[in-house]
Amino acid sequence: MPNMAEFFLTDEEICILTGISTGRDGRRREELQCEHLRKQGIAFYINARGKPVVVRESLLPYKATPATKPSWQPKVLEPESLQRARRTPPR
Repeated sequence: MPNMAEFFLTDEEICILTGISTGRDGRRREELQCEHLRKQGIAFYINARGKPVVVRESLLPYKATPATKPSWQPKVLEPESLQRARRTPPR
């Protein structure tokens, strides 16, 4: 079974990411870190202890999925065929 550290950033890594390692102005370190992560648009969860939990994968560059090949459609359903069918008077 994989180690949980493989999925989530450690407390130290969150300190490095946010640049916040101590509390200040009467606010806890975790509150300040959460605020900073929100400002930066980094997805995170708050655990039961009030600590931000960042999934490692959320920091990786976005990988676009390859475009899928369109499924087959009969010619009758193609827009050009439908337009021609509308222009052709009924018999």
